[in-house]
Amino acid sequence: MTAATFPLSGAVPADRYKYKYIIAITVSLASVLELLDTSIVNVAIPHMMGNLGATLDQIAWVSTGYIVANVIVLPITGWLSAYFGRRRYFAASITLFTIASFFCGNAHSLETLVFWRIVQGLGGGALLSTSQAILYEEFPRSEYGTAMAIFGVGVMVGPTLGPTLGGYITDAFGWPWIFYINIPFGMLALALTLSFINDSRHQEKVSKVDYLGLGLLAVGIGSLQTMLERGERLSWFESGEITTWRSSAPCAWSRSSGTSSRPSIRWWTCGS
Repeated sequence: MTAATFPLSGAVPADRYKYKYIIAITVSLASVLELLDTSIVNVAIPHMMGNLGATLDQIAWVSTGYIVANVIVLPITGWLSAYFGRRRYFAASITLFTIASFFCGNAHSLETLVFWRIVQGLGGGALLSTSQAILYEEFPRSEYGTAMAIFGVGVMVGPTLGPTLGGYITDAFGWPWIFYINIPFGMLALALTLSFINDSRHQEKVSKVDYLGLGLLAVGIGSLQTMLERGERLSWFESGEITTWRSSAPCAWSRSSGTSSRPSIRWWTCGS
């Protein structure tokens, strides 16, 4: 299955925006799935605690792991999209998110569930930002407002629908189905992505990878987000764990890597 192709230069063809509304529905669907899983889990937490034998503090990692993984991936989606190709990266993110959803529902221990929630977050983190980039290229400038309105509806519906839908699914079918529900919609979004979405016409191939920068970015942002997620529960800096996260996060900010004339990201090193 291949996507329709368009000339990379010259006049814009008459059918350049032929599939714009299908593409808008595709990226909105992917974004709704990502946002839905941010809130749909919260209402199922008591059921998970009883089924997995976890305490409230332990089960909180199901939500924290997902959000932290989202935050780690979000700043580097532009670079990853340029490195792998936007269509390929978007499709891979949906695939990773959908596969992780299956394994989340199939988890029989807290450790397994948290692991696959982190993987799910790594896949879902790219969907929001990449969706907006796709819309800005697939709609003419005069219709940007329409494109963002369609996208905005999905962004608002996801978090709003999550608790209600999650409560119904949990009571009627059990908590694993709050993850299994992602599978058919993820497969639909993947099929539409491979059929209609193209690589960016203005995309530049990245030739070098700043591995040190990527690693330090993950450590810095992950530590900061974990500190913010768990700080209130652990009385902030009265807790040794929060102090550790606070010490790790400042090891982030710094200047760009000197190993490349065009670093993939702004990398972080420990400072005084």
